[in-house]
Amino acid sequence: MGIFVYNWTIFDYVELFRIPNFFTGCFLVESLLESTLECFYDHQCMETIESYRSNTKANFSLLNTSCNSPNETVRSIINRLMIDAWQSNISFSAYYKICAPLSYTYEDTRQHGIFYLISSILGIFAGLVFGIEILILTILRFIEKMADNFSLIELKRIFKSLFICRNEQQIINRCHFILLIAIICLLYLATSLTLVSKTERVIKSSLFTYRYLLTNYRNWLQCSCSHISIEHQSFLTIKSRIHQICSSNFVSNDWIDYIYNTIDPFQLNYTDFRTTAVGQYQLLASLCQLSRQVLNDALLDLSTSHFIETELLSYNLLYERIQLSFKEFQMTIPNSFLSSLSVIRQTTGANMLMNMFMTSSKFQYESALAIFSVFYTRPLSYQGCNCGLSSKCVQSSRGMMAGCYPLEALLQSTFQCFYNQTCIDSNNVFQALNTSSTSSQFLTNSTIESILNKLMIEDYSIYHMKITFLNVNHFYAVIRVVNIVISWK
Repeated sequence: MGIFVYNWTIFDYVELFRIPNFFTGCFLVESLLESTLECFYDHQCMETIESYRSNTKANFSLLNTSCNSPNETVRSIINRLMIDAWQSNISFSAYYKICAPLSYTYEDTRQHGIFYLISSILGIFAGLVFGIEILILTILRFIEKMADNFSLIELKRIFKSLFICRNEQQIINRCHFILLIAIICLLYLATSLTLVSKTERVIKSSLFTYRYLLTNYRNWLQCSCSHISIEHQSFLTIKSRIHQICSSNFVSNDWIDYIYNTIDPFQLNYTDFRTTAVGQYQLLASLCQLSRQVLNDALLDLSTSHFIETELLSYNLLYERIQLSFKEFQMTIPNSFLSSLSVIRQTTGANMLMNMFMTSSKFQYESALAIFSVFYTRPLSYQGCNCGLSSKCVQSSRGMMAGCYPLEALLQSTFQCFYNQTCIDSNNVFQALNTSSTSSQFLTNSTIESILNKLMIEDYSIYHMKITFLNVNHFYAVIRVVNIVISWK
């Protein structure tokens, strides 16, 4: 697309300036979609365009290249609904406030204390005293009987000398003491090495208490939500950031009026972007509006949908669940919008409809007889592409695309021109976009169609999260059975 003037000497249009990657074609839509907005990022490009306008000055700002890629086609921008970025923020405290348990239990596994060991040993000691005494007496009497065939007196003397005792009662007491010490040691080892489980129940705890228990008893703590179905809007708020072109002056009525009052499209060549500039900018404004509407409707549906979970999730699990659902949400929301847009484009192209700018075809006539002439339409061509064969024919013009239809040209354009003051408005009436003001996920050379495929969404912000708990009883018996089953495997 470019700026042309009719030369009455050669009876043809002479190109004065060509807008980079801004196309005209058979239809305004196709021209705009295939064009880029790089001229709107280029101060020189915008100044050149402005120099061919009337004396009316408009203060336009250049587009910001840091937010979007100047060479991105309008089609790519529209494909993402002109959304530049999404932002999200999860509030786990809000999530916990709704899902806070009325009560829950946790299991604390530890070794027996010293007081338990002492009481156990004393209890066992009373029963062992009598048993050990009888056992020792029986053993000694058995030994005495077995030694009758030998020297009983000698055996007793050796046995007594072994224990350094004077009588048989001392031997019994000494053996009693040794066996008792051995049994106590065995009991202590067996008891101290045995783990015990303790079940605690917490009633209506705070988020701080829950986090403490989660840190110390992560493998044993379980809490069920008192409401297993919770609306997302009660704990989740999502905001999005749309491509900066949708909030710029280039989709405003002031800009469109500015273009309309300074350009006469019927005095220009059909490949000059200015021929369909008004139509493309109107389409761009409509696409921004539709992207916002589709996005808002989708966010409303998401906020009223329900998050279903029986158990209280930790922050990490909750974040993973939300992010997984959100990725699916991001992939599905543009589909209905893009399907409707595709039907419009295909219907327009298949019927070869003539637009008011006459960029897809022109009237021609032939004199069949002297008394009348035959009028017919002849498809126009853009760089060898015939609008009669394809509605998506475009060619670069003044930083945008000119094509058969304004919509197709817009979708194949990029926003590079919007970041160039010279390209978008050399008179500095409107400032080009600022490339350094905000970040963008889209390259400046991305087509508007590719951006529209993502509803022009730059990013999301998840701001806020809230879930409600019911009484939970975590019994050790259940845990033990589960462990046994696992060990059997």
